[in-house]
Amino acid sequence: MHLNSNSSCGCGKSDSDKSTPAAALTLAIATVPMQPWEQPYEPAAALQHGTIFPCLDLPFYVTGGGK
Repeated sequence: MHLNSNSSCGCGKSDSDKSTPAAALTLAIATVPMQPWEQPYEPAAALQHGTIFPCLDLPFYVTGGGK
């Protein structure tokens, strides 16, 4: 396998081959809804439910959904 000696990523392109400046690219924008504070589960209950917050204690369906 021959790699371009000018390439820092191993893709075979040199840094001068870039047509779009990296500063102009937006890779992702994360949005996270606010979670209201609520009284957490007691430690033993939290371990049993897999979360300390009751509002995050949601059903888990192994088959991808159902009742």
